[in-house]
Amino acid sequence: MSIQTINVSFWKQSTGLTGQNLNEDNARKFARVARKFNKKTGLKLSKMAAYRASRTVARELKAEYGSRIVSNSKTTFELLLTGVDKTLDRKNHNIDLGTFDISSITDLACKPTGRKKSA
Repeated sequence: MSIQTINVSFWKQSTGLTGQNLNEDNARKFARVARKFNKKTGLKLSKMAAYRASRTVARELKAEYGSRIVSNSKTTFELLLTGVDKTLDRKNHNIDLGTFDISSITDLACKPTGRKKSA
C-alpha cells in the first residue's frame, strides 16, 4: 500500500454583497488590482466601495433587461476592476467610470476611520 498526497483547492461562494460580486476570477483580479492601486496611489482599494459601485450598474441592467442582480454584479465588478486597472496603467479604455457613480478611482479608496492608533 502506498501513500498518495492529493492537493485540493475549492472556491466557497459567499453570501450577501460579497457573494453578489465575487467569484474566483474576480477575487484574483481584485487582489492584483488592489496591490497596483496601493503602489500607484498610496491608498488601499476598498472592496465595499467597489462592490457598491458595481451594484449601481447591476441594478440598472436589471431594470433594463430583467436579468438577475447576482449575474450582473459579477460582470460589472469585473468591468470596474478593468477600468481601474487600465486607468492606473494610463491606458485608453471605453469604460465610463461615471456610470459607476465615481468621479475618480480614488473614490474607491478606503475612507479613514478617525480612530487613533494606541501608543
